[in-house]
Amino acid sequence: MWIKWMGAFLILGAAMMWGNLQAAKLRARTRQLEEFRLALRLLAAEVGYTATPLPRALEQVSKRLEIAGVKAFFSSVCRQLQECIIADASVAWLEAARLVRDRLNLTSRDWTVLARASAGLGGLGREDQLKQLAAAEAQLASHVADAAALCASGEKMWRYLGVLCGMAVVILLL
Repeated sequence: MWIKWMGAFLILGAAMMWGNLQAAKLRARTRQLEEFRLALRLLAAEVGYTATPLPRALEQVSKRLEIAGVKAFFSSVCRQLQECIIADASVAWLEAARLVRDRLNLTSRDWTVLARASAGLGGLGREDQLKQLAAAEAQLASHVADAAALCASGEKMWRYLGVLCGMAVVILLL
């Protein structure tokens, strides 16, 4: 009899962990979008005010970031440009996005905005690059607001869903 209870406890625990994992993904997406907004503002400051060359500007931005996936993104773009793996900054940006996509909890809409930020990067004049980065940062701001609202409503739902699904499975098996 105690084996059944142990199994029920394990099933319930696994379902609760699944619900908590889904809630954590919602929180992580919001934090990652905020970090990308910060990174775009930092990059705009490096390019616009200090007139830093793009590879060095990307390196400076990556040093200031905290979230590992976002930091890896900017480090990858910087490395590709510095080592001349890819000469075009926008292509290096898109390649870095492809490489780190699985490590981040961003949606395809988020990646589309980030891909648009790469248009003309390193190839346009300074003012045009600043406009492009500002536009992408503004779009990400709306995505952050949407993600925060989704997180506020969805986090509790996923936690309850995990517990209730676990209880339903336990009831069906007992």
